[in-house]
Amino acid sequence: MRNFKRAVAAREAAIRRWLPTVLVSAGVLLMPWIAVLVMSVKGRFGARNLSNSWVWLDVIEIAALFLLAWLVRRRHRATSPLASASAVLLGLDAFFDLWSAHRGSDYELAQALAYFAELPSAAVLAGLSWYSLAWAAADDVALASRRGT
Repeated sequence: MRNFKRAVAAREAAIRRWLPTVLVSAGVLLMPWIAVLVMSVKGRFGARNLSNSWVWLDVIEIAALFLLAWLVRRRHRATSPLASASAVLLGLDAFFDLWSAHRGSDYELAQALAYFAELPSAAVLAGLSWYSLAWAAADDVALASRRGT
């Protein structure tokens, strides 16, 4: 475990450089999917139905990914809770996609997205949540030293 922490710490500058780009890219790649979902609503956008829920869930995911990219770049203390919440959102998205998909090609697409996009992304975000806890602790130590306590 110590070796892992040392390896990650040694690569922190690189992680902080490429991870925001990956997060923004993932958010941008979700945008066409939202367009597909909006088209599938077929004029019932805004009405109470399950399709609207998928659209808004994906919009929230995009907003979270963009905000996370900004927070990671700044080593902000709010990175950990937002990364954790985003991981849960992606896991829930995968679960409900699999649960609600019809048999056949819809279910196969839901499986592919869940197993190759949403769940691996959720795992990365869970790791980011754990890793970025140190940023909040470092902020607390710096604040305490400025106060003289």
